[in-house]
Amino acid sequence: MRRRTLLAVVIPVVVAGCAKPSRRRRQAGPANRPKGPQGFGNMMAKEWAKDLGDASPEKRARAARELANMGPAATSALPALERAAKDANAEVSAAAKQAIASIRKR
Repeated sequence: MRRRTLLAVVIPVVVAGCAKPSRRRRQAGPANRPKGPQGFGNMMAKEWAKDLGDASPEKRARAARELANMGPAATSALPALERAAKDANAEVSAAAKQAIASIRKR
């Protein structure tokens, strides 16, 4: 008797747990939504733009990549990115050119 009761309770719980959850359709947003952080917008762009003038080429390249991820929120950093695009370091220059294209494309 106990075995039947256990099966009567356990089987429906297991079956209910295995059911696929219903998938709600997400509302379609703009396809060109910026990828990076959006919360601080222009303030973050200014901080990353300052890093474009750093002595370390790794730090300059990372700043350019982060600005590229911010999209239109990094528009204020375009003058600094244009200077960085002429950098002697090829990695920094390429990252800055990519960032400029990414910001203007959106």
